[in-house]
Amino acid sequence: MPQTQNLNSAITCQQCHRNFGDNGQLSYHAWTLGHLAYKCQLSTCNESFVSSLERDAHEATPHNIEHHRVHSEHPFQCTECKDTFHSKADLLRHAKEQQHKPYACDCGTLFSRVDVLNRHLKSFARDIPQHPCTLCIYHRGAAGFRRKDHLLQHLRQYHHVNAIPSRLKFVFPTCTHLDCPQYRPAAFQKLSRSIKEARKPFKSQSEYTKHMREEHNECAFPCDILGCTRVGRKGYFREKDLIRHRRKEHPDTAPYKPTHRAIRFHCTEPGCGDFIDFSSIKKHYDHHSRKTDSARLSHKRIINSM
Repeated sequence: MPQTQNLNSAITCQQCHRNFGDNGQLSYHAWTLGHLAYKCQLSTCNESFVSSLERDAHEATPHNIEHHRVHSEHPFQCTECKDTFHSKADLLRHAKEQQHKPYACDCGTLFSRVDVLNRHLKSFARDIPQHPCTLCIYHRGAAGFRRKDHLLQHLRQYHHVNAIPSRLKFVFPTCTHLDCPQYRPAAFQKLSRSIKEARKPFKSQSEYTKHMREEHNECAFPCDILGCTRVGRKGYFREKDLIRHRRKEHPDTAPYKPTHRAIRFHCTEPGCGDFIDFSSIKKHYDHHSRKTDSARLSHKRIINSM
């Protein structure tokens, strides 16, 4: 087992060695200056990170010599285009806008998010997979799944079990055809999340994709190269898949220009209206949930005191 380092101070920046009164001050220092303040606590590892969350996620990945995260000279540098940014939020916003993959493994694979990179690194673990199938004898023990999404895909395709009733919690796609039962007017997207969730036409993104392909012979991102068959139901619903296709099948054509898209999410909860980064949606709605729970508790206390 790798040995854990005995760090002298948990609130010392590991890049500039400045001491802080609490971890909140260290976190703010690392965020504002882009310092790699949090060092991996395994004695055999020398990697450092801007946030404790990234450090903790890294420590949960297997430490082997074949695969490592590629660290740039600047903590917020896009691996694909080498541009640098002031913060992680700016980097992720750039990646979404330009359809770039800012994170990389030294095996050459690029990733759009650091959690996907960590999932890639975990796939090389040598311990027993953590996601066995309980419905068949072929995927248990060492033959189990290392990734939960692979187990869920297996359950859907081979056992016809929809393990996730609904994966759409914040963004709800709708059909654009007026005569379709799955169509929703523009006003639908302005409703509160609870109402949209109750009235959403599709339970999952894959259900929406299947509907558009089979019912309307459409896709979100058809190939724009004349004569290519990747159009209609054979096209793509993720722009990064179209970009990958063009690079592989049409390398001599003009570079693809990503379509303009919203890079911030508009919260439609009553009294809010904030525009937030897509990476912060869950945290933002958790804040709304806490406010709602607190209001309910206060109301209950008032009722009980009467």
